[in-house]
Amino acid sequence: MADRFILGKRFSQSGPLLFGGSVLLYMIWFWLAPTSEALGPIGSLLVFISRALAALTTLAAARITQLSDSRRSWRLLGVSLTIWAVADALKSTSWVLYGTPPSLPSVADLLRLSGFMAALASLITYPASPPGRFGRFRDLLDQMILGLAVLALAWLVLIQPVLDVGMGEPIQIFWAAVSPIFDMVLLVFILRITLLESHPKQRTTFRLLGLAVLALAVGDLGDGYRILQAERTSVGLVEAGWMASSVLVVLASRYGALPKTSQKGGLLRATDKRVSARLEPLLPIAFTYAVVGFTVIDWWSSGQVNWIAVAAAGGLSLLLVARQGIIAGQFEMRQFAALVNASADIAFICQADGQIWFANPAFNRILGLAVGADETNNLVDFTVAEGGVDTILAQALEQGWTGEASFRRNDGSTFPVSLSLMPVDDVRQARAMLAVTAHDLTFIREREVALRKALDEVAEARSELEELNAALEEKVEARTSELEAAVAELAALIEELTVLDRMKTEFVALVSHELRAPLTNIRSGVELILNSDSGLTTSVRESLTLVEAETRRLAHFVGTILDLSALEAGRFPLQPHPVPVESIAREVCSRFSEAHGGNRLSLDLPHDLPAVMADEQALESVFFHLFDNALKYTPEGEIWVRGWVEGASVYIAVSDAGPGIPPEERERVFELFHRVDTSDSREVYGYGLGLPMVRRLLEAMEGGIRIEQDPRGGARLVFWLRLAG
Repeated sequence: MADRFILGKRFSQSGPLLFGGSVLLYMIWFWLAPTSEALGPIGSLLVFISRALAALTTLAAARITQLSDSRRSWRLLGVSLTIWAVADALKSTSWVLYGTPPSLPSVADLLRLSGFMAALASLITYPASPPGRFGRFRDLLDQMILGLAVLALAWLVLIQPVLDVGMGEPIQIFWAAVSPIFDMVLLVFILRITLLESHPKQRTTFRLLGLAVLALAVGDLGDGYRILQAERTSVGLVEAGWMASSVLVVLASRYGALPKTSQKGGLLRATDKRVSARLEPLLPIAFTYAVVGFTVIDWWSSGQVNWIAVAAAGGLSLLLVARQGIIAGQFEMRQFAALVNASADIAFICQADGQIWFANPAFNRILGLAVGADETNNLVDFTVAEGGVDTILAQALEQGWTGEASFRRNDGSTFPVSLSLMPVDDVRQARAMLAVTAHDLTFIREREVALRKALDEVAEARSELEELNAALEEKVEARTSELEAAVAELAALIEELTVLDRMKTEFVALVSHELRAPLTNIRSGVELILNSDSGLTTSVRESLTLVEAETRRLAHFVGTILDLSALEAGRFPLQPHPVPVESIAREVCSRFSEAHGGNRLSLDLPHDLPAVMADEQALESVFFHLFDNALKYTPEGEIWVRGWVEGASVYIAVSDAGPGIPPEERERVFELFHRVDTSDSREVYGYGLGLPMVRRLLEAMEGGIRIEQDPRGGARLVFWLRLAG
């Protein structure tokens, strides 16, 4: 057996070339010497050799193929070729011994007929379509319809006309037509398998087999014609067709037996798959219609009814109707099967004794069984229930049973299920069956345990919470009493502070108002004395000048306090309107004399600087306080005033070369009476009112101010007001 396998494998590599050369040489010989007597024996011997080597190749392919489902079909095909090789050996022996082939019917003819049966069996058993419980009967019907249709067409096209013209005896006609008829059946079956095959390499294999059967049919037709003509000598083309058929079988065997890893290409293209899926179901219909149509045409043309054709057409029509009914039933059954197979719960059918008939995929998955192990299991093997499984089965057969039980997995672990068994209605009462469904309760049980534990924790937490609430209420009551007392004290303190603040405001306003008139009188008197030519001494004039300056400063302080009081009380009259910034700034700058540092103010404001929405008096006060603040803290050096437009606002920056303002003090300087340097030895005196006054005035005019660090080391105060327009 091993030697035959190695021989077949080696021949599969060099056989096609050898066969092709043999066929070519034989055809050249036939063309040069068609009447040679040696053509018959040599041709018969070459056919035997080719058939024998093709059989070895096919049997080798059956052994090396990795497609286990198709191994049986290849083996049957090898058996068929082996039988044909034996028949050819008998025929060659007759040529050698008697100089002529054996007479009809001979053992060789019977062997050829059995070889056709084996070849037909190989095609019938080939797994072209996926196996399924709902498709086997339909495949069988398709094969029956195709086989009967081909036989009917062969009778109508080949046998009946030959009988009508009397070309030979019935026995001659039978043996002349039997091989071509079987060739036609094999061709149709190969066509069907080619359409069903989804792998491109396997489809190519059957195309090669189809060409092999076609070459065989050419040879068989020539042999049949030779039988009808009562010629037993070879005509050359017959043997050439048989040898070509063997060459193609070798190619197909070698191609179809390749390992999957060496077969390039995957599934068919979507277009080819759709076309094949539409054509394959039409084959039985087309051949049935062909028989019916040929019968009708024959009756119309001849005027006689061919009852054999009518019977064949009627039988095929009935089979076709049955096939369509089965297809409709299969479609509905596949829907139910898909529904059951897609279920996550266990579902299966069992017999009255608990033997599993078939189950859905969830059965094997949940129980941890191997695929296909459902048919070897019994409900008793994996079910644990109170009262026993036999009792449950008995009750279920009568009226059904629903309850809870436990299933045992393949690893020995168990899990709870909700089990339902219902009897399957069967009018034939042939076999008692039960439909069983089981829902895994593991998750529900786990959730119940978790929920019960959570409820216990909630009850415990509620008890603790009630205790805490009781203690908390006592603490809240005590704390509430303390807070009420504190709130009462705070309200009294706020009331006192409010009164004090009001008194402070009234006092400041009163004092400021009362101080304004005396200060004005003092300033006017001092100015009058200084302006008169009364012959004052230098020391007296210096003292009076100092008094005049301090009086002016004190009057300005009093005016600022009054303005702040008016702002806080909402009595400061602001009337915003378009105001030219440049002219206001220059007018305020002119108020500062050279003695007060006015010559150090450097205004760099564009002449086309737009007007802003502001109160003119308030804007003058803003410029005055900013200039005054910069001059006070910059005894020496220039004060820079710059302006620009940004967005919908006009920005003005006042920069000095003084000590600057630390970042942590840049917001606090806008608080009332706050100064950066509060020491007694400070050189610059002030009251911390100028910058707070500036911010309040700008905010009242929908503007703002910020403090930045000037690149030259001093402070840079930037304020902005919205554009007029």
